[in-house]
Amino acid sequence: MKTTITALAALALLVTSAMAHDYKVGSLKIDHPWARATPKGASVGGGYMKITNTGTTPDRLVGGSSTVSGRFEVHEMSMDNGIMRMRPLKDGLEIKPGQTVELKPGSFHIMLLDLKQPLKENERVKGTLTFEKAGTVEVEYAVVAVGASPRSKDSGKDHGGMDQGGMSHGH
Repeated sequence: MKTTITALAALALLVTSAMAHDYKVGSLKIDHPWARATPKGASVGGGYMKITNTGTTPDRLVGGSSTVSGRFEVHEMSMDNGIMRMRPLKDGLEIKPGQTVELKPGSFHIMLLDLKQPLKENERVKGTLTFEKAGTVEVEYAVVAVGASPRSKDSGKDHGGMDQGGMSHGH
């Protein structure tokens, strides 16, 4: 019995470390880039992550690329008189010193446009992120199921892995 428990604990550690993938460039920390699987024939996909600026000067996510898309844009979703609007951020997304910006469904996100192939669950998609000051960093997006969100290792809160449709839960 003790051997089984030890083996399960070791497997849990392997799975956790395989799921967590973080990157650093300059004073920026990129936490767990991920994307949702897309249906066959879809021309767009979304990319998400947390970016923390540990430095003393602001930086901006100004662009990037992906091996599976022809174009890459940084977008913002917002509500305007009850209508959800999405627009590209022409000047990029600012990350102020000491701030963490979360790119997530219904908020800031990356648009992978002109997809060359579907994003498939459990695959990794290679790409780059380009910052105004810190430069370019290579990343991999972990692809999760359609409608799912990866568990956040630091929040401890999980809503069954389902997107809550932008509803506020007061946290």
